Amino acid sequence: MSPLLSLVLVGDCDDDLLRTIASMALDDAPAELVVSPHGVSDEVRAGAQAALGARLRWVDGQGGLLDRVRAAVGTWIGFLESGDEVEPGVLESVSTHLRERPGIDLLYTDEQWTDLKGEGIRTKPDWVPHYLEGCDYLGRLCLVRRDLVLGSGIEESAAFEWDLHLRCTETTERIEHLPVVGVTRRRPPRTDAAFLASAQQAVAERFARADVRATVEVADPAGYLRVWRAVPDPAPLVSIVIPTGGGRRAGTGDSSAVVETCVRSLVALTTYPSWQVVLVPSEGTPPDVVEAVRSIAGDRLVVAPVTGEFSFSYSVNEGVRVAGDQSDLVVLLNDDTEVIEPRWLDRMVSVAQDPDVGAVGAKLLYSDGTIQHVGIVHDDSWLPVHALRGSDDDTRVFGTKVVDVDWPAVTAACMLVRRDLYVELGGFSTDLPMAFNDVDFCHKVVASGRHVVCTPFATLFHHESATRTGTVRPFELEYVEHTASALAHLDPHVNHRSVR
Repeated sequence: MSPLLSLVLVGDCDDDLLRTIASMALDDAPAELVVSPHGVSDEVRAGAQAALGARLRWVDGQGGLLDRVRAAVGTWIGFLESGDEVEPGVLESVSTHLRERPGIDLLYTDEQWTDLKGEGIRTKPDWVPHYLEGCDYLGRLCLVRRDLVLGSGIEESAAFEWDLHLRCTETTERIEHLPVVGVTRRRPPRTDAAFLASAQQAVAERFARADVRATVEVADPAGYLRVWRAVPDPAPLVSIVIPTGGGRRAGTGDSSAVVETCVRSLVALTTYPSWQVVLVPSEGTPPDVVEAVRSIAGDRLVVAPVTGEFSFSYSVNEGVRVAGDQSDLVVLLNDDTEVIEPRWLDRMVSVAQDPDVGAVGAKLLYSDGTIQHVGIVHDDSWLPVHALRGSDDDTRVFGTKVVDVDWPAVTAACMLVRRDLYVELGGFSTDLPMAFNDVDFCHKVVASGRHVVCTPFATLFHHESATRTGTVRPFELEYVEHTASALAHLDPHVNHRSVR
């Protein structure tokens, strides 16, 4: 027998209620609509009753949203706004899914709305918890077990739905995504000041309930937040491992090696107090390049030279080894990067304070300011590709270039990892000397039960392949095809077509 779904209307009703009623009337699934008659004309009320009959539940007009929630009798509760339209057949699909998978506690669908910017179809990833801390991506239609809703301790607020989603996902991991467009919203999600203030409070309370010291700020007024977890005092030492061959950027008029530009930006801009550079010069690196870096970095510099044919994997492994146990965290950093945001390292260290996070990536921009990296997904051939590569650096694609998001992998052009975890997982595979070594390592992080998160507030330029070719060799491609395919098929973003 299919479970009863209770769809509760948030806010006041108006004449647009009939659009919601008409959309539900097209679906025979066992579902009721719970509304308040406040603000509804007699004519609209009569039309609504005629269309839905016993499936329409009126609650005293003086009652608030929680009164409507308590009046709902369905096993599952979701929320709509007056004028939202349920897509044809969706309630039946949801009902069937819930009947066939009785262990689920929360089920969400994709959604759409009219947006003059052309970004109104929201195809969502599967469950990625850090994204929810910066954006209520579960949105609508999201169905939650009634007992979870009633036991959540939720109170009415401008960010009621986001707060509820945070509270309920704290108490269950039985969360699933049904990749169909469930609702056409009357209007885009709220982004006004009252909503943002309420959302900040909701996210802050999430961390207070978990007894985690954190502050929450607005990442962007388009409706996105950023959580700063507290960092220990004194700050843990970070070893920034930079392999280099001493190459220079052609056609720029700058005769210095790219690693000099990189280290100079570290010294000039980085606000994080406790860090050192572990420079890993490859065989053939001009001695004057090493000395130039030493003159810039001073006593922050440790040199760990390697010999033989260049291997990024071997070089970073050696750099991490030389960093030693005194380093709590390591950053693997390409020599052709350049710091933009002074708090880039503060941000990455803050995200790494979450014990469930195993690797942290950064937002990397091309020299023209477009996106080079905010995370890695898998294409239709299940091979790793950079999400949103070449797009503008803005809030488009629902904040994924602004807020922290869990990805299958991040690039080692800038990746932070706890040193003990790096050693535990065996570091980078030397079977992949150049390409896909970072993806392979991130897959090991995910397989260990930890998350890989990109935090876009940490922003650097990446003058990609300024000193080395980016060619992928056949054996590297074959390695990834054989070793990464299982985890690639679990990529939570495979339904997120806009990141390809």
